[in-house]
Amino acid sequence: MENFLGKDGFVWWIGTVVNRADPLGIGRCQVRIFGWHTQDKAALPTTDLPWAHPMLPINSPNTFSKPKIGDWVVGFFMDGESGQFPI
Repeated sequence: MENFLGKDGFVWWIGTVVNRADPLGIGRCQVRIFGWHTQDKAALPTTDLPWAHPMLPINSPNTFSKPKIGDWVVGFFMDGESGQFPI
C-alpha cells in the first residue's frame, strides 16, 4: 500500500481563494489553506502565499470557470509535505 494515492507523501488540502491577480496571467490564484496557513494576515500576508496552479484548463469557458475570491477549493501539493507548490 505504500504507493497508494495519499499514503506516500501525497498531501491534499482545502483552502479559500484570497487573490486571483496572477502577475504572469496564467490563471493561478493564491489560496489560504486551512490548517497549513495561519488566518492571521499580519503573521502571513497574502503576498507571501504561494501561487496555486489550476488543475483544470482555464482557457475553455465551457468546462471550467475561475474560482472567485472567497471560494473554497480543493487541491494538493505537488512537492508533498514541503507545501510550496500547490495545484
